[in-house]
Amino acid sequence: MKDALTIYYTSDTHGYLYPTNYCDTQPRPMGLLSMRFPKDENTLVIDGGDTIQGSPLTYYCRVTGTEAPVAAAMNDRGYDYVTLGNHDFNYGQANLSRYLHALNAKCLCANVKDSLGRLPLLPGTVHTLGSGLRIGLIGIVTDWINRWEKLRNLTGLTISDPLQAAREAIAALPPHDVLVGIYHGGIEKDLTTERRLSETTENIACRLCEELPFDLLLTGHQHIALAEGKWHNTHIVQTPCNATQYVKVTMDTDKHFHSELCDVPDHADLTEKEEKLYADLNQWLDHPVGQLSRAIWPEGHLRMALRGTPIADFFNRVQLAASGAQLSCAALANSVRGFDAQVTVRDVVASYVYSNTLVVLEVTGDILRRALEQCASYFAVEGAEKKVGINRAFLEPKEAHYNYDYFAGMTYTFDLNRPVGSRVTSMTREGKPIRPEEKLTLCMCDYRATGAGDFDFFRTCPRVKEIQTDVSELILDYLREHPYVNIPEEHSFRVIEP
Repeated sequence: MKDALTIYYTSDTHGYLYPTNYCDTQPRPMGLLSMRFPKDENTLVIDGGDTIQGSPLTYYCRVTGTEAPVAAAMNDRGYDYVTLGNHDFNYGQANLSRYLHALNAKCLCANVKDSLGRLPLLPGTVHTLGSGLRIGLIGIVTDWINRWEKLRNLTGLTISDPLQAAREAIAALPPHDVLVGIYHGGIEKDLTTERRLSETTENIACRLCEELPFDLLLTGHQHIALAEGKWHNTHIVQTPCNATQYVKVTMDTDKHFHSELCDVPDHADLTEKEEKLYADLNQWLDHPVGQLSRAIWPEGHLRMALRGTPIADFFNRVQLAASGAQLSCAALANSVRGFDAQVTVRDVVASYVYSNTLVVLEVTGDILRRALEQCASYFAVEGAEKKVGINRAFLEPKEAHYNYDYFAGMTYTFDLNRPVGSRVTSMTREGKPIRPEEKLTLCMCDYRATGAGDFDFFRTCPRVKEIQTDVSELILDYLREHPYVNIPEEHSFRVIEP
């Protein structure tokens, strides 16, 4: 029997259009341009946000003034509806407005209000299929944007509680037969064990299912590969990031849902314009920008956290030079390319992938210790053999190695024989212990300065300086100003293992 409804769903594609991760030029099974969605009058194609920021392609388009091809790619694939993700605001409202106005799809986002009327947003709608079935659709995004995003990117915008906004939008919908939520936010409970995964309101998918009558909730933000999820009476799905998979959802005439994760081929049929952009991008990425004394490549996240990594040390060196702060902390993305000795633009933008700027805070020795203790909680000591692993709070519900910071400008020691919260056994600067009341300037990315990653204590620290240049640009500038960079072998911390 023919399905009554088919939905193709993508989310968190982060501007990955081509079948590549940009670490090299080898084809990979990924990319929106590799996807095709067969459509008929009973099919919808939907995206869950975080669409226009996050790849070397989107960075290249922004810094060179090249028209980003994301909307065109989505138009070619017949998208009907999208919502906004938190990263869609990163490049400012002018960039977001160009994307939304170029889209054929309608943007549904009930908890974002634009008082200046620049963004074409709707809270929800009812889409009538060819069969006559009426599909109610509501879009919402996590309101933690208010914590993370630069204030200048939110001028004239109000981002409210997504639960309340969704409730009001549903009440205002015309009559409908099926209700679908498009939520750029994640799942706060384990769907099998019901174990609470997060105590914050960043992700509230389960609560949405408990309090609102969604038949289907399309989620995002956490980058979890999820099909056939169920909470209360709601079917839940989510996709991994960077256009590596999409979800196909079908519903039969009895309103029974089935969902499956679909793989993406490692090739795409490109138009002449898309071919030229890809060639121009790769030429730009492979342009040499500096020389290191040795190549610095990533290792496993646990090994780097235990032993240190010259990649984070290099990021901290750049941050210290750009900020003039006494101390710096930097984290690594979940996936990092690393640097060849002959550094190219590709090395930089595929190693520092976020659209972060820098903030200098005034911190005390006590705040510094609390930050280090939070980092030391990354390690889990397991079993009678006391094997060191990664605390699952950094792995579930979302892989978050980027919440482990490496510090520079000081030396410190973690002792994993001690319980979480008392693992920092030394903090010194210029050979002297750092006192609890001592005041120091600490440079970090703007994301961390909001307190994100369980560093809430940073929110109350005085801001000394803000540097409104993307860190990736600061790295490129540093390499141009320092034709040869020596990479030392030693690191600034030590971890004592059981």
